[in-house]
Amino acid sequence: MSNIADDLKPLAKPINKLKSAEHNPRKGDVEAIKKSYERFGQRKPIVANKTTGEIVAGNHQFQAAKELGWKDIAVVYVDDDRETALAYSVADNRIGQLGEWNVEELVLAFDEIDSNDFSAIGFSEVEVEDFRALADELEMDSVPAVAPVEGSTNERNVDSENTVKKDATYAEFLERYANRAVRAIILYYPNDQYEKMVSDLTQLGKQLGTDDNASTVQKLIEEKMKNG
Repeated sequence: MSNIADDLKPLAKPINKLKSAEHNPRKGDVEAIKKSYERFGQRKPIVANKTTGEIVAGNHQFQAAKELGWKDIAVVYVDDDRETALAYSVADNRIGQLGEWNVEELVLAFDEIDSNDFSAIGFSEVEVEDFRALADELEMDSVPAVAPVEGSTNERNVDSENTVKKDATYAEFLERYANRAVRAIILYYPNDQYEKMVSDLTQLGKQLGTDDNASTVQKLIEEKMKNG
């Protein structure tokens, strides 16, 4: 039970006494949950039917724990009828989808989290960089938009000057950013290193004959990958 938070240990039950729900309307990312469990352990219980042992909420947590070889998992038991159990299962999954990220706060959190933990919290490094770039764009008075897809929210929220309207929702900003022709990788350097990095990239660009820093970095990476 070392994988279970201390305050949850009184709720620990043998995994072999539980079973997955017969009908689960949600497809979860078991691999992501496994990474989270490996890093943080179990910090919230799953919910199961007291009589049958069938899981009401937490099917993918249960599957992840089984694949990790856990013998026990923390469980809260309920005595729901079939309709209530199914309704709660849907509610548990749906309610988690209804919220939106506060991009600024999320990026601040990324700044404090060790990059080695990104996969454990469910983000790839590419996704982290996308959110950083999106946060930078959200601070602009207006941001360039790609040609909108007819009928999309992106089309409805682009003005005559081809910029995203400031009252566009977070989801609409995400849609526009995901569909734009170019995307940004944000690299941060301490002030005492920044000027040297810019100067070095400029010099390398002249040597390599590239037009901008993005092309310089791309060419350096391509050459490095080619040469091993």
